[in-house]
This record gives sequence, C-alpha cells and structure tokens, in this order.
Amino acid sequence: MYQLLLADRDSQELAGIEWLLSKYSFPVSTIKRAGQLAGILDSLENDRPDLLFIELDMIPETKWELVKSYIQRFSSQVIAVTVEPTYERAMQAIEINAIDLLVKPLSPSRLKHTIQQGCRMLTHEQGGDKGVSTPSIINYESLFIDDHLPYTYPVYLVRPEYPQDLYRLRSFIAQFDFYNLPFVFSTSDQIVLAFHQTIPEPFQQARRFLREWEQAGGGPLAIAVHDKDNLLSLHSIYQRLRKVMEATFFTGYKQVLAYNEAYIWRDMDPFLTMDEQRFWVRSLDEGQAEEIKRWLYHEFFNLQPPYPDPGLLRTRLTSILAQIRRFMIRKGLETEENDVKYKKIFDKILYSPVLYRIVQEVVLFIHELIKSLTTQKGARIGNIGEAALAYMEEHYKNPSLSLKDVAAHIGRSPAYFSYLLSKKYQQSFREILMQIRIQKAKELIETTDNTIQEIAAEVGFNQPNYFSRVFKSATGKTPREYRNLRG
Repeated sequence: MYQLLLADRDSQELAGIEWLLSKYSFPVSTIKRAGQLAGILDSLENDRPDLLFIELDMIPETKWELVKSYIQRFSSQVIAVTVEPTYERAMQAIEINAIDLLVKPLSPSRLKHTIQQGCRMLTHEQGGDKGVSTPSIINYESLFIDDHLPYTYPVYLVRPEYPQDLYRLRSFIAQFDFYNLPFVFSTSDQIVLAFHQTIPEPFQQARRFLREWEQAGGGPLAIAVHDKDNLLSLHSIYQRLRKVMEATFFTGYKQVLAYNEAYIWRDMDPFLTMDEQRFWVRSLDEGQAEEIKRWLYHEFFNLQPPYPDPGLLRTRLTSILAQIRRFMIRKGLETEENDVKYKKIFDKILYSPVLYRIVQEVVLFIHELIKSLTTQKGARIGNIGEAALAYMEEHYKNPSLSLKDVAAHIGRSPAYFSYLLSKKYQQSFREILMQIRIQKAKELIETTDNTIQEIAAEVGFNQPNYFSRVFKSATGKTPREYRNLRG
C-alpha cells in the first residue's frame, strides 16, 4: 500500500479526490493534505510520499528550484495539476518527470486513469519477488501443459454466466485500469488473467473490476482469485481455479471467489427413493403445484458446504424430469409445444451453470403443465354433452354404468344431466346407452366369430336373452338373423 500527498489550495478539490480514491479502492493506505508551500516541503521531507499530487500554480517562481529539488529527492511519482495549461507549466511538469499534467476542472475518468498509472509505476519500481524463478514469458501451453515452473504472481479466472458476454468482456479487459497489465488467455467460456508482477491488493482489484463491469451494464460474472505463493505452476493454478469456479453452480455469479485448498465435493445418491417417487406421482396427479415447489426449494436451496457433486445433482434433476414425463404421458399432455419445452428443460439441467435457474425453470414448467391440464378439463366441462357421450363410449362395457356415474364424471347432478340429454339429443340416458351398445354389438357380429353370449357380455349385457330382445327391438332382427344376413 502506498502513501499519497495531496497538495492543492482548493480544499473542496482535495475532498473530491479523496472520495474518488475511496470509491475505486486504490492501493493507498495513507492520504495527507497540504494547502500551503511550507506544509508541502515539510511533508515531503518527513513523510516521503510514494505519490505526490501537486498544484503547480501554488508554487512561486522564486521557490520553484527549491520545491523541484524536494520533489526529486523525496517523492517517487508525481501528478501535476494546473489552472492554466501554459508552456511554462508544461515545462515544469517535464522537469519533475510528472506522470501527467492535468488541467482544472479535473475530469474524474482522466484523474482515475492517471492515479492508476502512478500505482502501476510504483509497483514496477518495487520489483517482483526474489529468490524464486518465475517464467518471464507464458502462453496457452503453460495453461494446459504442466511445465512444473512455479508461478508466484496472482491469477484470475473470469467467467461470465452467459457465453455471449465473452466478446464484450474481452473488450472491457482491454480498457480496464489494472495495477499491472496481465497476460490474457481466452477460452471458449472463460478468460484467464495471469499477472506478471506483484499486485498490492488482488482481491480489491477483482472487486473493483466486477463493480465497474456491472456499472457498464455487463451480465453476471464471477472471478476466482489465486494469490497464494505456494510454488504451483500456472497449469496447476488454472486447474484449481476451475474447481473453485464450480461453486457458482450453487452460489451463483456476481461474486469474487477465493482459492480454497479444501474445496471437495461430497457424495450422494442422486436417484429418487420409492417414497419420493410416490410423492411426485401423487402431487402431479392432484395438481399440487405449490407443494411441489416447496419440495424443490427445500431439496435444492438449503444445500450447505461441502456441496454435493454438481454432476450428481444434475442426475437427480433428470430423475425428477422423468417423473414429469410420465405425468405428461398419463394425462395426454404430449403436445408439440410441451415437448419443445420439455427438451429445453432437459438441456438446462445438463448445461445451465446455475442450480437456482434450473430449479426455477422446472417449477415454471410444472405450473404450466398443471394449468394446461386444468384448462383442458374446463374445456371438456364447457361442452358437457360431448364429454358425457365420450365417457359412455369408453365405459359402455360396464353393465352397471348408470346416469349417476356419468353425471358425476362431468360434474353435474343426475337430474340436470338427464334434462340436458333430453334437450340436446331428444333421447334419454338409457336410450343413448342402448344405442351405443347395439352399435358396438353390430360391429362385433360383422367382424368377429364370437358367440352371441360373448358379444352380449362384451357390450354390457349380463343376460344373453335380454340382449337378443333389445337387439331385435332396435334392428328388427335377432343377433343370429343379423349375422346370417351379413354373412
């Protein structure tokens, strides 16, 4: 961390600079102010600041050589400021080897950039770690092949939640004010930043990067930071940071992650138990969407470290999805639209980087299925005449099928259902049922060699003789006569 001396006659200007320093987390631990020339000289001699911010206009011409000698002896880096950008001020800035000559009113972005540049130059002056051989040139091969050479500088692994943000992320990295410019290695879904000098505060810089990325409208982003001098090669650091990054499956993005040597997944049985399978069958069939939602939230949102292996959790989610598929088949919900949504959910389970988003998609899909089933039932009830006939067509073989049974199926009272049949079809329930049974009997007589007794039983008559009388009443012929006529 560095010491900074702010020398300016405008106290409000000094307050604004201090606010800027606090906002962007510069590596500055001590900030001192000086509003008069005597205070500047005293602070330079006694405090020896690493970085000096000085207004040139406050230095009398007769005192310039004295002040210049103090600056050159006691300060490492200088930022010069002036109210009037004259040739004289430009020459003074050159004489004290200033990083930049800023002109009031100050531009916050220009000032931020200049201070960052000063911090980088200070770090470069101090030099890197000694006693350990670190490769001076690294490339992609160093990431993917272990050269066993210790890499003693910080490394970031930066991953956006959405791969389409990678191009924008590369551009953002190119213009970001790092303390030291890193080597940049881009892969298909993430970017590695390997610094080749010591960074004063690696985590502060990572948080500032994340904050400014979000302020620029960037999508969810995670940064895994390795700042330990443990003599690992760049390849080993990269592999371990990838392992750390897997925690985003549980904790999401928009965070800076620290390297943790003890990061280990725990084992689990990914498949549903018999009790859990029964729960899913019952809850889906009964349309208990809220109960299912509570179960999913409890199952997946209460996980604590050490977390289960993400691959096993994905397997568990596919086991749940299989229950949903069976429900779709049972209820006739296999429409083209639902199949597309089902496949989309399956892909999310396999490839989505965040558990929370997967579970939310599953909950939404279940709500939509249950809602569509309710809508279908409502449509059937809305056309209760057709619904009743369809039910009778399906259950005519049942000898005990009654008006009360069909009325209960369509959700109406027997009296209202009887009135509806008479009004819509001008027939009673018994007449319609007999008509269906006789028609089915005709089809069996014409297409099978079954006996009359067998056909009677198949169309809902317990007594063959009664069946023959009803058949003759409806067709004018007995079942045997009808078969002989058709044969």
